[in-house]
Order: sequence, then C-alpha cells, then structure tokens
Amino acid sequence: MISRADVLGLSDRVQPLKRKIIMSEQKIGFFGKMKPLESAESHFEHLYGGGMRASVTHEVMRDMTIDQLVWWFHNIDQRTMFNGEDFNGAEIDNYKLWHPHDHIKVRWKKKRLNDDGHIQPGSIIHINETFAGHVINEGTVVSQFDRGAFHFEMRLPGLKIGHVLHFYEEVDGGVLYRTELEIKCRAPIIGRFFTWLACRFFASEGMVRAWMIHNVEEVGESEKFIPQLYAHAMAQQTAKVAP
Repeated sequence: MISRADVLGLSDRVQPLKRKIIMSEQKIGFFGKMKPLESAESHFEHLYGGGMRASVTHEVMRDMTIDQLVWWFHNIDQRTMFNGEDFNGAEIDNYKLWHPHDHIKVRWKKKRLNDDGHIQPGSIIHINETFAGHVINEGTVVSQFDRGAFHFEMRLPGLKIGHVLHFYEEVDGGVLYRTELEIKCRAPIIGRFFTWLACRFFASEGMVRAWMIHNVEEVGESEKFIPQLYAHAMAQQTAKVAP
C-alpha cells in the first residue's frame, strides 16, 4: 500500500516556501470545460540541496476502473473515431482527446513485453507536448507499470535527472489518481551539479508549475472518454474471437 506521505514525498527535507496560489484559466476540451487546477489538491516545493517536486491528488475519476486505465496507457498512441457519442467521427489520435490544446504526439518508441503482452520496465515512451510555451519532446524510460502505478524517468545518458509518478487505486465511485513530478539528480558527488543543470536548462519552476495545470486538465478528461474507448476495444476483441 502506498502511503500519502510516500506519494507526496513528505519524507524528504524541504526548504520553507511561501504558498503561492495559481488560478488557472479554464480551457474547453473535446467534451466541454476542462477541470481547473483548483479542483485538485496540489503542492509545489523546492527540495533541500536543489531540485523541485510537484504533486497532484486529483478528484476521483468517476465510474472508471483500473482495467480501463491500464488499457489506456497501453493504447495511448493509437487512433480512434470516437466523437463523444459514437465511433463514426473523423479519425484522431487518442492522445489528443486527453488534451487537445497541449498534446502533439506520443508513441511507444520501445516496448518490452512479458508473456501476457504487458508493457514492462525498460520500455521507452516518447512524449511531445507543449504547455504555457514550454515544449516537451523527450523519450522517457518506464520504471514501473502495473495495476497500482505507472512511473517513468527522465534521463541524461546513463543518469536519472527526474521522474513522473502515477499512482492509482480503485475507490468508491471510481479511481483515485495521484501524480508527482520531481526534478532532481540523486547521484553521489555529481548529483547537485546535474540537478542545477536540469533546473536551468530542462525544467524551470515556471515549467513545473505549468505542468501542474496541464496535468489536472488532462487527467480530468479521462472519465469522459477512456471508458468508451475501452468498451469499444473489448467489443471488437470479442467479435474477433467469436465463431
């Protein structure tokens, strides 16, 4: 069981930081208004010794299941004709349904699969997105992917400089979903220098704070289309094996 302290990283020492309240402009997605930052419980902190961490506990994804969420990450790079009502619309990337304003393209650059076809650690997912003028176009390495978590790491050659963690569990009414972005190199001796480098050239405080808004917006869209895509895929799968 993952504790709340583990999710939010409360075991680390942090520098005191005055609380800043960011009011996000509410965007319109494919399915109506996207959730604002204020709909979630979010935290930003500067870490002791350098680096930053942002964490978000989202509102419960209503009527969703872990099966749907795991299927989604497996198929995030596919395309669909879902138009909000049925599957007779124009073809579009699944990824764009999640955030039509910020998402550009995602693809599984490398898949390591087990005997059941489940994506394993060591797989690489390439993410191309933009938010508040910050552009992400990087391959990230999966460190964990199962029915409780989907984590990946940002690396320089051979050196971890940060991570994005996704924790999820089924609760009454749906799925509770938590995310964490950390920028920090924990390597001995050289870690502090590479942390400075990452914060200076890869992820500024402004970018991390913008990511928090982006994350709330995309996760908030999940309940509006992932269950339908999952049900459609399962129906197609059943039809293929039917005599």
